[in-house]
Amino acid sequence: MKFLTGILLLAAAAGLVFAGGASAEDDQTVTLGYNPFLSDSFTDAPPPIDVIREELAHQYPDITLEYHTMPAHMLDSLVVWMTSRDDTVDIYGIDVPWVSQFGRAGWTVPLEDHLPQLEQHFAPGGLETFSYDGSIIAVPFWNSVTGLFYRSDLLEQHGYEPPSTLDELVETAAAIQQQEEGITGFLWPGSRDESLVMFYSTLLHAFGGSYLDDQGNYQFNSPASRRAIAFMIETIETGITPRAVTGWERMEMRPRFTEGRAVFLWDNADMLTWLDDPDRSGIAGNWDFIPFPAQRQGRPVSISGGFAFALNPYSSARENALRVLEVIAGETVQKGFALAWGPVQHYQGLYDDPEVKQYNPNADKLIPVLNIAINRPPSRTYAELSSMLQEEIHGAISGVRTVEQVLENMGRRTEVIEGR
Repeated sequence: MKFLTGILLLAAAAGLVFAGGASAEDDQTVTLGYNPFLSDSFTDAPPPIDVIREELAHQYPDITLEYHTMPAHMLDSLVVWMTSRDDTVDIYGIDVPWVSQFGRAGWTVPLEDHLPQLEQHFAPGGLETFSYDGSIIAVPFWNSVTGLFYRSDLLEQHGYEPPSTLDELVETAAAIQQQEEGITGFLWPGSRDESLVMFYSTLLHAFGGSYLDDQGNYQFNSPASRRAIAFMIETIETGITPRAVTGWERMEMRPRFTEGRAVFLWDNADMLTWLDDPDRSGIAGNWDFIPFPAQRQGRPVSISGGFAFALNPYSSARENALRVLEVIAGETVQKGFALAWGPVQHYQGLYDDPEVKQYNPNADKLIPVLNIAINRPPSRTYAELSSMLQEEIHGAISGVRTVEQVLENMGRRTEVIEGR
């Protein structure tokens, strides 16, 4: 009774109302929980929730879909519901950083056996992002992939080609910076948050490293990891990256590029939808986007993120909820997200669709980065691992610790976090 009382008090604190979800006698109704954006469209295309309902009515007319608008702090609500085995929602939205937490707790249903078309139609990088312990636990619907934005006008003006290696990136950034007053050479997110881990992951592979060796051991204390962190420090020390970057999040540095004050920017690809809009961008028509370059011994990668829909294992309408997920995983709904929200969806071939191209003229620039997309470092305890990596890497780039100290700490602390 004390446990139940505690759960109810926690629910009240979170502002939740337990509706009880779909009852056994009403399992034709499936409830989908997500934030209010599902009913929004950023273009003249229908909002995604309307597309889902229309396609569901076409394929499964006997199923009714209820849209449960969740509060801003979705994670708090979901943790309460899952902990109490509540079926208020049958399907719910999940963010990338929650994957290991929910997968480890058993709060999701593995989908590959129920929806085999996922592996047939979705890019592997997108499915890997929402996999836990080898199982796909959610259907992606909006994602992010990273790459390199650059000022095409400045490179052309000064006689440079887009960089194919990190050495070329640094050389080009420094040269143009010297000749263009008030221009920053290269921007990347240096604040202590998740984007720093993603940028580090990009550099780790660019220098020939990987998350794990052949025996499954983490490679954070490796020559490639050393070069990745040293590269960040060198961009600051040589001045192509401002020293203030150690306090900048992605959204703080982004305006510096879009206002025309930087040559290169590592960032998520979602800006593709509006960089040519002169009302939002000062560099319309004067930019381009490519995979982030790698050294000769490394490989270019794009780091994936985003949102997906998972199946509540405590749902009393599981079979119909799976049918709803099948509809969401189909081309019609995935295309609906692309038209209403813009890229990125990992549904293969989507960006060859004429209507998608019309709504997203720069969508073809996504294809090269989608093909090299990988997940963030794999871990059963990703939140703890990411927090540790943020702390240590930020300590190095801000000068609090030496690179050698950070590498040793990352190796040792990873073993503790992973229980090895």
